[in-house]
Amino acid sequence: MMEIWSRMLKLPLHLAFWIVTDAVYVFFLFSFPGMEIPLTFSKFIFIHILAIIVGTMVMFSGLGAGVLWIPVLTFLNISPSGAISISIFTQIAGKGTGSLTYLLNGMVDLKIAARFIPRAFVGVTLGFLAGFYIPLEYERILIYIFLIIAGYLLMRTIQSLNDPAPDIDSLTLDEWPLRKSYPVVVLSSFFTGLLSIGNTDWLIPHMEQKLNMATSRAVATGLFIMFATLLFFLFLVFISVWTGSADWPEGTSLLFATCSGVIMGGQVGTRLVRIPWIQKYQKHAFILLLAMSMIHLIW
Repeated sequence: MMEIWSRMLKLPLHLAFWIVTDAVYVFFLFSFPGMEIPLTFSKFIFIHILAIIVGTMVMFSGLGAGVLWIPVLTFLNISPSGAISISIFTQIAGKGTGSLTYLLNGMVDLKIAARFIPRAFVGVTLGFLAGFYIPLEYERILIYIFLIIAGYLLMRTIQSLNDPAPDIDSLTLDEWPLRKSYPVVVLSSFFTGLLSIGNTDWLIPHMEQKLNMATSRAVATGLFIMFATLLFFLFLVFISVWTGSADWPEGTSLLFATCSGVIMGGQVGTRLVRIPWIQKYQKHAFILLLAMSMIHLIW
């Protein structure tokens, strides 16, 4: 009996488990009576496949998916505010399972995550509350501030492309570099709470350059921190809806397709780092998507 339970607990470690689960989910939605959802099958499949691609890219590169999701959701006649909310909820699903896979594979630096996550909660709370008071015209200025810092980090990341990868086993948890990192964690998470911008845009290059972390470990740790931050952000949204300060976003039916898709894509993306010739381009993928994200925010 113990051997059977042991094998069952190991099933999520295999990609075949997620493929079968995803196929069963789609079959269940469209084959059983009383399970009708307000999406046509063709629209569901289109969004679902797109979500798999997005989830794969996000979990491999470490960047938030807003740059990819928001234009598509706007194209599907979802308002910008609704698109941002759906993007956030979708990222929670994808980053949750992907981060769990990274965690089970021992790629997440739990010591750094334990230090950064409480500071991220402070930042996202401050940003969420500020959103009720900061006029919309000032949000554009804040976006430019975010872009200036992200651009600086992007240039530093490009310059480090040819640097030798650090030895993970030789890393030490020095207190002073960590303390200097706390303002970065709080401020990046402030933008997450205010503008729904992923804090990994700052955290991953910061951990690479200031904490001397390998790209794969920085991505895994950054995504784990971002997942915890987004989960806390969702809790704040629940509270605001419950108190009548906000409403649920429009187009929530799309979550049937987006959440399941990014969960599947997240499993694919976390496995790409196991392929050596693909892993060496992980930093390049981060740079490309960060540049795309900056262009998206400018426009």
